[in-house]
Amino acid sequence: MQAAESSSLIGFALEDRYTILKEIGRGGMGIVYEAEHVELGKRVAIKVMLDKYANDDEAVVRFKREALAASRIGNPHIIDVSHIGAAPDGRPFVVMELLDGEPLTRVMERTGPMPAWRAIQIMRQVLRAVGAAHAKGIIHRDLKPDNIFIVNRDDQHDFVKLLDFGISKMIDTGEQIAATRLTTTGVVMGTPLYMAPEQAMGSPVDRGVDIYAAGVILFEMLSGRPPFNETNYNMLVAKLITASPPHLADLRRGLPTALVDAVHRALEKEPENRFASADAFAQALPTDRALSEPNLEVMHTLGPDASVSAVPSTMRKPPSKRGWLIGAGAVVVVGAVVVIGVVASGGEPSSGTTVTSVAPVPAPVPAPAPAPGPAPGPGPTPPPTTGKLEVKTIPSAAQVKIDGNDAGSTPLEVTLSPGRHHIHVELAGYRSLDEDEDIHVSERTSATITLQKSSSSTSKSIATKTKPGAGSGSSTTAKVAPKGPETQHVVTPYDDGPKDPEPKTKPVNTGTGWKPNPY
Repeated sequence: MQAAESSSLIGFALEDRYTILKEIGRGGMGIVYEAEHVELGKRVAIKVMLDKYANDDEAVVRFKREALAASRIGNPHIIDVSHIGAAPDGRPFVVMELLDGEPLTRVMERTGPMPAWRAIQIMRQVLRAVGAAHAKGIIHRDLKPDNIFIVNRDDQHDFVKLLDFGISKMIDTGEQIAATRLTTTGVVMGTPLYMAPEQAMGSPVDRGVDIYAAGVILFEMLSGRPPFNETNYNMLVAKLITASPPHLADLRRGLPTALVDAVHRALEKEPENRFASADAFAQALPTDRALSEPNLEVMHTLGPDASVSAVPSTMRKPPSKRGWLIGAGAVVVVGAVVVIGVVASGGEPSSGTTVTSVAPVPAPVPAPAPAPGPAPGPGPTPPPTTGKLEVKTIPSAAQVKIDGNDAGSTPLEVTLSPGRHHIHVELAGYRSLDEDEDIHVSERTSATITLQKSSSSTSKSIATKTKPGAGSGSSTTAKVAPKGPETQHVVTPYDDGPKDPEPKTKPVNTGTGWKPNPY
């Protein structure tokens, strides 16, 4: 039945725009396909809801929520969603960027405990995405390595994309009422290994559950295991609520104290004792890439089931030559002391003393003066301090004000200081629009705005893309306003849906072979 459902769309063009090429994954609520835009030739990922949920209104709302949440956040580290539509049989589908990389779960399985600088680099990006979501009033509630996708780009290694907002919680006043219809108090939502204690008990949650989950993930990246790894669900929840996690410094020697302290603060049982924000967590992490670690070996693990890989000895630093130079200098100094001792006694050794003659130390030969070098060149180019904002509208020729100042008519591009800027767009006969955009140094943010006629009650649609400037990593984001109630290879990371209470996910057989299931 599933195979027939999957193959029924292969070769079909959804909305005459997206030709379905092949299935690349399957999750609890949908099938993910690789597709191609008919006119642009661009490859995308399309998630289509499973047939059995098509008539379930709650499931449909949850299915669409991921797209709406991701679009609303608008951050380079959140997966880009470009379109929501409906298949001919009425099933909703979501069009997303096609990611080429692998989930953090697979990276950790391959590497074991990571170098501290790499784990911090990945976690900083995760916290940046989480902080952006919290700023928009969205709690993820299911942070885990399967939902952190690592994309290796030509200009940036370990670029993070945060996925799966399917069970995210809206905390805005207006949207909270609608969200409560999807999950009632006392219902546990999330993945047990990464749940905060209050989440495991079914209590009301806030931003602290995402801070806790980020702490668990960082603990696992550094030690090779989560703080609690019981395979029995009830035992795991009991540990989450009552037991203290093993100390990270006991599992791996040489980690900076500041890093260990930050991880354990994020893992506090009481939410008020954790970091107040994702940004505060990120600020507490060491910033120096050259973190001092005598070695990366794990001292021991707690429990017979724990498995941690040690770093190969080939990664350890070779003995420093400086030690040999210091030793040689010490020998010269000792020889000089012996000579001085003989001279001080009048040149004759005392009775019963045997003196070994020491060859005189030749006077040092002055080194030749160095040849004059080339004249110093110009100093390094100062780093850029601005970003660019490109604004387009459909239709064009709309008047734009940025932070209250006239910027001209669309299409236009302006240079702005980093930070949040307010955009006001108006065109005769159309409804005006106000929107805030975040500008980043060396990046170009492109906002495409579809204006609605004054008589229309349809919501506006805004698509935002952030492109790299000189010397920066590339990134892409998208926002769509809601319209109603080691070979790198492509893996699907896109699904949400009912979560398996098992602590670990398993691969799925898609009919074309076993593929990772990061849902």
